[in-house]
Amino acid sequence: MSMVAEASVRHWTVAFKAVLAGYGLIALRNVDAAVFWVPDTTAPATYRVGAGFGEVKAKFVQAGEIIPEGDD
Repeated sequence: MSMVAEASVRHWTVAFKAVLAGYGLIALRNVDAAVFWVPDTTAPATYRVGAGFGEVKAKFVQAGEIIPEGDD
């Protein structure tokens, strides 16, 4: 349980740094999901994009697309 709590704190911290950098945070979901409004297909620099340990997946949707809950 303490590992999940630590991951949550890190997730919130990285998301907060992205907001301070000017990105619009739309939703902060589970430990592994954050939704940002970005003008182009560039993830916030506070996140390391990739498939390895400590990296996150980046998905980009077009205006008007809906991301169903749990499908992020």
